[in-house]
Amino acid sequence: MTTPEDPTTSVLGWMAQRLAEAALPGAPPTDEQLEAELDRRRRESEWGPDPWATPTRYWEWKHLWHVERIEHPEKFADDLPTDGPLLSIVVPVYRPSPWFFEECVLSVIAQTYRNWELCLCDDGSGDPELTRAMQAFAARDGRIKVLALEENGGISRATNRALDEAGGEFVVFVDHDDLVEASALGEIAKVVLSADDADVIYTDEDKLDGVDRPYHPHFKPDWDPDLLLAYPYLGHLTAIRRELVTRVGGLRPEFDGSQDYDLMLRATEQARRVVHIPKVLYHWRTVAGSAAGDPDAKPWAHAASRRALQDAVRRRGIDGAVESGPFTGAYHVRREVQGSPSVSVIIPFRDQAALTVTCLESLDRSPGHPISEVVLIDNGSVEPETRELRRRLEARPRTRVLEYPGPFNWSAINNLAAASCTTDMLLFLNNDIEATSEGWLKAMVELVQRPEVGAVGARLVYPDGKIQHAGVVLGMQGIATHLFSGMSGDLGGYMGWDRVVRSYSALTAACMLVRRPVFEEMGGFDEAYPVAFNDLDFCIRLTRAGYRLLYTPHAELTHYESVSRGLSGYSADFQEFLSRWWSLLQQDDPAYNRNLGRFATWCPLRNPGEDEQWLEEIGRLVPVTAPADGVGV
Repeated sequence: MTTPEDPTTSVLGWMAQRLAEAALPGAPPTDEQLEAELDRRRRESEWGPDPWATPTRYWEWKHLWHVERIEHPEKFADDLPTDGPLLSIVVPVYRPSPWFFEECVLSVIAQTYRNWELCLCDDGSGDPELTRAMQAFAARDGRIKVLALEENGGISRATNRALDEAGGEFVVFVDHDDLVEASALGEIAKVVLSADDADVIYTDEDKLDGVDRPYHPHFKPDWDPDLLLAYPYLGHLTAIRRELVTRVGGLRPEFDGSQDYDLMLRATEQARRVVHIPKVLYHWRTVAGSAAGDPDAKPWAHAASRRALQDAVRRRGIDGAVESGPFTGAYHVRREVQGSPSVSVIIPFRDQAALTVTCLESLDRSPGHPISEVVLIDNGSVEPETRELRRRLEARPRTRVLEYPGPFNWSAINNLAAASCTTDMLLFLNNDIEATSEGWLKAMVELVQRPEVGAVGARLVYPDGKIQHAGVVLGMQGIATHLFSGMSGDLGGYMGWDRVVRSYSALTAACMLVRRPVFEEMGGFDEAYPVAFNDLDFCIRLTRAGYRLLYTPHAELTHYESVSRGLSGYSADFQEFLSRWWSLLQQDDPAYNRNLGRFATWCPLRNPGEDEQWLEEIGRLVPVTAPADGVGV
């Protein structure tokens, strides 16, 4: 291995190896690879490109932002600290590529933040050249500590040995062949200095190919404990308060292969606050046989992940089981319903008898949880077919029909029905919905029964199978939009967000389950919104009251959207919503990511100027008069 005292030879050797690797003629693509490439191109032609679509799009995006920083430096004034609390980077080392290991260490040395220590622990590699290189680094920089295990003990034991020597306030976990951005520790230190209760800090990340080209950026949402139960999304770069790492017992060797996931689960259980830095500060290298390059390369790692999650479920006292998820490395924590909570299904309607009949008949097909009653609210039906339907409904078991005469007000109609219910839970359902999956209601009940959850929304698809609802993001398109709306249901959305249980800032009430006491606590839907935005307003008030909103793909229903009711009155509701929540909409949606686009539902990359464009377009629609409560403009 080239020592750090010989930088010229090191660089030349690195370049020679990379060029040789890049120049080697590869084997012709297999039929499977060709089919995968054709499938990728088909998907991109039918659906917009997300950050994983092609590396070149990501490179172009990075270049655009680089130019933006040069041309408008005033927008990017960094106030990152260069000194402050000691940060300990711990790196278990086992027979790495010499060049990759050197690059890793040099990326730490290049940090703009100065108060760090790098604790390297050789996990019994038995490589004299590696030993000399590590010692040379320690001689070059006094902040580098070199440790070694006499025999190979596994990644957890080597990391724990490095932790034994760590004296920093926070521990930063890095793999022996990956890279950290020069500003990474400064960004972490900034959080540590500004948030006394921050115990876990994580950042966005991407991958590097064999010649250091970045691709596959992972732009993460803010802290979402349910998403962490679906897959280990915290990833890199993760920093944890050292006292907390010690308190939870460090890394556990029995979970080697998924030791990081096990630690994340245990640390976040006790963390006072988990903070997300929405910047790519870590580059995960793709090497032969690594999980970065092939999710199926290490099946034992996925087995360890599942065991870590099962252990977390037991530890937390969750009555449930861990099931396989929709893709490799993903899981579904299926919870048992506690007791026998009663559920009222509330369905407003006006004529469109055939649509309402289809909806009602579908409710009887395998909901997975008993429906206590169905409450229909007739808002001025006049068609003969509806009169016949009313006669049939009188004979339908556990069914009530209420009258709401007068102008349409969706909020008032549903509030009237909810006030007549004495059940534990209320399912608000459009009459243009058809239940099409088994166990859909149970999938919602098992989540909404949790005291911290305020509402649960379902996966809604159009009759052609394309997604209509998989969660709502604020500050997109108009003022909010359904993420992945229009995507074919057999395609996976960015980072699998449409296919796992996760948090969102808002949900559609076309199919929304709420505990009745929570609904009453919120005062129901605001009747100032007769047509639109009533559900968004309700969701915002729920989150402000401290409740979480969950989306589940395990409740899938078909939505014949807006068949039974037009959108007259939309403009007035639009103005009311903007006047009340304009200041909130200008903030980044914590369930999304500021690096993802504002104008398309497929999570494109957000280009320079997009925020200003969105603010300008929406700003023209904001009412001049500020609301009395002061939460708007």
